Amino acid sequence: MARVFREKRSYWALKLLLFVAAAVGAAVLVWNVASSLDRSQQDESMKMGKEAIVRATVQCYSLEGRYPPDLGYLERNYGLTLDKGRYVYHYRTIGENIMPRIDLLPLNRE
Repeated sequence: MARVFREKRSYWALKLLLFVAAAVGAAVLVWNVASSLDRSQQDESMKMGKEAIVRATVQCYSLEGRYPPDLGYLERNYGLTLDKGRYVYHYRTIGENIMPRIDLLPLNRE
C-alpha cells in the first residue's frame, strides 16, 4: 500500500513541475512579444520623426532655394517639433544646395 501512495505522490509532483515550467514558459513568451512590440513601435516612431524632418527640409529648400542650416531654423520657421527627451538628432549640412544628412538615435535613459 505504501508503494502505491509514493507513485501517486511522485505523479502529483511531476504535474506540479510541468505546470510551473509551462507558466514560466508562458511568461517568457509574453515578455518577448511585448518587447518586440515595443521595439517595432519605437522604430516606427523614429521613421515618422525622420520623415517629418525631411519634409520640412525639402519644404524649406523649395521655398527658399537652400537647405536650412540647422534643425533650430526648421523649428523657428517651419513649425517642426522635436522630441529631444526621446531622441538625439544629427543634422549635418554639406552645402546650401545639397540635401543634409539626417539621423535619429534613441536616447538611452538608463
